[in-house]
Amino acid sequence: MRKKNDKTIVITFICLIMISLIIGFFIGGLSNRLSSSQTVAQLFTTLTTNVIRIMPYAALLLNILLCIIAFCIYGKCNKMSETWDGENEDVIDKIEGMLNIAMIIPSIMMILNFLFFGIGFAVDTSFKKGFTLENIGLGIAFATFILSFVWETILQGKVVGLEKKLNPEKRGNILDLKFRSEWIESCDEAERMTLYRAGYDVYKLMANMYIYAWLLTFIISAATGTGLFAMVVVTILWLVQTVTYFSAAAKHQ
Repeated sequence: MRKKNDKTIVITFICLIMISLIIGFFIGGLSNRLSSSQTVAQLFTTLTTNVIRIMPYAALLLNILLCIIAFCIYGKCNKMSETWDGENEDVIDKIEGMLNIAMIIPSIMMILNFLFFGIGFAVDTSFKKGFTLENIGLGIAFATFILSFVWETILQGKVVGLEKKLNPEKRGNILDLKFRSEWIESCDEAERMTLYRAGYDVYKLMANMYIYAWLLTFIISAATGTGLFAMVVVTILWLVQTVTYFSAAAKHQ
């Protein structure tokens, strides 16, 4: 592998800094123009209002659809496991791959349902009596949020149970608060290394994503006057991840 020249690295770094400053200058100017535009503010308000109105119904339909898909995938894996002879590696690899998909779906939906719940309740707090659209939307948002945890937990429990059936050395109960640590302890060295590498890849990705999130919240704050709260939250999360990573690295040295 060809070794990089230190001078080239320094020049590249300086160029990136200069480009970032130029982009930041134009973004700042654009934000000031957007903030003085009533049309942009009205468009943002209209878009937000429409999203809030349809979100409870969209969230309910999405949960039903993905719940059916995820349980169908699990059901297929369960049937394949019953006919597995215990030796064919192609079959077990296929089952493991499908179980990963069945586990990813509820994990993603759990995060999205927090978002749907928050958006569903971002309505006028002056409730009216009767079956108004606002009250119906709130009811659907609340019911979807609660029921989503039910199907997600049941499915994850079934997937973990099937994994333990296929791999008897695996330990852990999905309802146990120490499930993750107990599950990792029951993994072999190759599986642990995969988890550690995946964790580091996430750290590298999020280090970049926090920069983009900060820029986005800065632009939105300047353009719509929504305040600094979102930008401060992004900064705090960025700090927490950075400090946690370096603290953990120092601890395990």
